Amino acid sequence: MAIFDFNKAKSGEASTPRDTASSTAQNNALNLLLRLQQSLDAKELVEEFARLITREVGLDGYRYRHRSEAINCQDGHLNRHELAYTLKLEDDELGEFKLYRAKPFEESESQYVEDLLTLLMYPLRNALRYQQALRSAYTDPLTGLCNRSNMMHQLQREISLSRRANRPMSLVLVDIDHFKSINDRFGHLSGDQVIRCVAQHLRGSLRDFDLIFRYGGEEFVLVLSGVDATFAGSIAERLRAAVADHTCLLEGGGKVSPTISLGVSQLRDDEDPTTLFARADAAMYQAKTQGRNAVCVS
Repeated sequence: MAIFDFNKAKSGEASTPRDTASSTAQNNALNLLLRLQQSLDAKELVEEFARLITREVGLDGYRYRHRSEAINCQDGHLNRHELAYTLKLEDDELGEFKLYRAKPFEESESQYVEDLLTLLMYPLRNALRYQQALRSAYTDPLTGLCNRSNMMHQLQREISLSRRANRPMSLVLVDIDHFKSINDRFGHLSGDQVIRCVAQHLRGSLRDFDLIFRYGGEEFVLVLSGVDATFAGSIAERLRAAVADHTCLLEGGGKVSPTISLGVSQLRDDEDPTTLFARADAAMYQAKTQGRNAVCVS
C-alpha cells in the first residue's frame, strides 16, 4: 500500500500533474474542493470523493478505514485491481483508502487520483479532528462511557425511532449502593476504581446496540431499544445479580463487592425524555428504600 504523504506531494516527490490537467478536470477539482469544505463528516467526504473518481476514472468500488476512529465505509464491488493509499498529513494519520475495479488502472489515472487526493487531505483532517473533539466532549474520562451531555440527545433520538417503528423502549437508572461508605473506607481513588469496575461490567453485559451513559457520580443510565418493561426488568435483575456476585480488585490488594439498585421505566405514548427519566429515577429510589440491591419497575 502506498503512503500518500501530502507534504511530499507538495514538494514534488509525489505525482501531482495539476499543471497538465485539462480545464474540465480543473473545474471538477475546484467543484470537489468546494463541496468538501462544506462537511465535517468524514464518511460524507469520502463518499463525495469516490463519486467524482467514479465519474472521471471509473470505479467498481471503494473502501475507507480509520481504525482509531472506528470508521469503516465501503461501496460497490471490491474487485481484483486496486489503488491503495495510507493517507498522512504532517503528523496526522488519516486512514486507509482503497479504490477497486476489474481492469487495471493506467498510470495517468493513478496520477489523476493522487492529484485529487491533495484536495481531500485538509477537509478530511478537519473532519477527523472535529469527530475527536465531539467524542472528547461527550465521553466520560473515568469510564470511557458516553456522558450526561450526550444522554438527552441520544435519548430523544431513541424515543423518535421507537415511535416510528412502533416498538417498545425502556430506560434503566442504576446507582451503586452505599458508595459514600466505599469512598470513606477506601478513599476516592478506590471509589473511582469501583465506578470503572461496575461500568465495565454493565457494558459487557448489554447488547452491542444498547446505550449506556454515566449520568454522574455513581449513577448510570441504560437505554434498551425494542424492550418492554417486563423484559427490561429481567435484564435489570440479571445485571443486579451479576454485579452482586462480582468482586472489584483495588490497587494495593483491597477488595470491594459493590451492589446496585435499579429503576426501570418503559416509554409511554404521552411522555418525553424528562418524564421517562423521572419515572425510572422514582423506581430506583423505591429500590433504595426497600433495602438496596434491588430492582423496581415503574
